[in-house]
Amino acid sequence: MSLLTKRKEPTRTSGGPRARVEPRRRRKWLDRFGWYELLARGVRSSTRQVSGLFLGTSAAPTTYEGVLVGKEQHSGWPFFLDVFTAYEKKILSSPNVAVIGAIGTGKSSFLKTWAVLRQLFLGRRVVVIDKKNQRRGRAGQVAEGEYAALARALGIEPIRFAVGEATSTKINVLDPALASQHADSGASQMQLLRAILLEALGRPVAPLEGRALAVAREAAVAEASAQARVADIRDVVRHMEDPQEAALRTGGVPGWWTVNHLRQWGAEAGAELGRLVREDLKGLVDGPTSADVSLTAGLTVFDISALPDDGPAVPIVMAIISSWMRAVLDSQVQAVPTVSVVEEGWHLVSGSFAKVTQANTKTSRGKAWSGVFAFHHLSDVPADSAAISAIKEAGVVVMYRQDKLDDAQRVVELFNLPPATVQTLMTLPQGACLIKVGSQKPVLVTHLRSPWEAVLTDTDDAMTSTATVGLHRAA
Repeated sequence: MSLLTKRKEPTRTSGGPRARVEPRRRRKWLDRFGWYELLARGVRSSTRQVSGLFLGTSAAPTTYEGVLVGKEQHSGWPFFLDVFTAYEKKILSSPNVAVIGAIGTGKSSFLKTWAVLRQLFLGRRVVVIDKKNQRRGRAGQVAEGEYAALARALGIEPIRFAVGEATSTKINVLDPALASQHADSGASQMQLLRAILLEALGRPVAPLEGRALAVAREAAVAEASAQARVADIRDVVRHMEDPQEAALRTGGVPGWWTVNHLRQWGAEAGAELGRLVREDLKGLVDGPTSADVSLTAGLTVFDISALPDDGPAVPIVMAIISSWMRAVLDSQVQAVPTVSVVEEGWHLVSGSFAKVTQANTKTSRGKAWSGVFAFHHLSDVPADSAAISAIKEAGVVVMYRQDKLDDAQRVVELFNLPPATVQTLMTLPQGACLIKVGSQKPVLVTHLRSPWEAVLTDTDDAMTSTATVGLHRAA
């Protein structure tokens, strides 16, 4: 007899306690009213609520094509994601990725595994701009970015930038490798120079200042070429502060201009640009490009963790690296899928360098370039900033836990998610995330790492340190 049917009440015949017991006859009219059906009482619900039971799930959330992220949290099916494959299949229109979440929720582990290690296994090019400072190992060891250990484990030495250090890497803004070869190649040398001058002045560049800058650049390049060398930004500063008659023979200079005009228009701008190069950018742009700057390897890590957060060095170097990478991609004979990882996306919030990076990412599809940007608190980002534009234009959005209600509400608003998603975002455990690919519905995924990946992606060295110190200062 089924446990889901009502038991038939036995009936006793006359004759005392030992009388024969006969089952009660099943009555058809009671059967029609469900008398003999389920013992448990039903619960009223709706189709929306019942769908939460996932009773109809019979297929994986993604195909097997792509890079493994982890498993779908409810069904346990593996979740694969690859922007290049998804773009080819018309699932998304933008190869750029936004990773959003509070500190300590698992963003860095996701970036190091899915966006770096697993992309390298497919023979792709990966470029990382590493801003997070991570002090490891022995006392007195120089602090470096958190990707340094990962890079060295793969036999790659990070490219390190540091203001005022003789060993710092330099990138020459006027390096021919940064010269624009295509109309859609993003930031040009002149755009970078104008952006640097804007940081120096702390205000918009005036039209005549911009014209004096352009003339100084052309004069610097012509002079250096005649001397069989490559010009750098120091040559531009010199020609702004002390222009020569030869500058009047560069292209586009009206006949009525004099050296005094150029000197007057470029005096203040040249002085401030020179100060910036000698102080805030010392050792970063004031010379030939370092030999170790190359994008020919599978993995390139630009370590900018030693640069000060409150100065112009970080956004300037980030913009130069972005333009350098764009020029390399422009010059390649056959497009190699390239993933660019930026751990600190808040540098895209404002300023001319945010616009430079945004211009580069807009042309990423034609160069097989996927930009991956990480963000923390979206509630602090102005609605009209370049960062919000980059997030909205991302084809893939990976959403980790949001600790602040304002942040969770901003995420739900930006991606038009159901209001109940706010609670979901604020209660996600570490390593779990919502992933939205193109116009598809978001999927709740648990990120998985191999033991080897877990060791390489660990960023808790400082918090788990067992070092101690004495109560009193040592003699």
